[in-house]
Amino acid sequence: MNNLTRWERYAPVTLGVEDMFHRLDALVDNTSSNYPPYNIIKVDEFSQELHIALAGIAKEDISVTTHRGVLGVSTTAPTADTRQFLHRGIAQRTFSRNWQLGDQAEVGTPRYENGMLIIPITLVVPEEQKRKELPIT
Repeated sequence: MNNLTRWERYAPVTLGVEDMFHRLDALVDNTSSNYPPYNIIKVDEFSQELHIALAGIAKEDISVTTHRGVLGVSTTAPTADTRQFLHRGIAQRTFSRNWQLGDQAEVGTPRYENGMLIIPITLVVPEEQKRKELPIT
């Protein structure tokens, strides 16, 4: 099923959400790699944390950016390791991974603890978008 056919069945019941469908389609190409492993943890109704496992990667080699509603995390090439490994099971490779943010999502200050990059994300719902009961006249 192509993208147009997939989303056009929702067209009769949606108003002004075409941009959301384009964002979802863009994510399809982003899921081809499962490196690095990560968790998304619900803290409360309006807060989440993205935990990314980055064992063996120095904090200085990590870049976290936001641009046009996309959270990006990437690393630079690690320094060449000249040691002789008998077994090398910890990946030390560069990567670049993106997550689509919701319109009301605000990214907090990332922190790096014990090989885990933790990025707090808060949903800020404007007053005009909160549920309200409308009087009938």
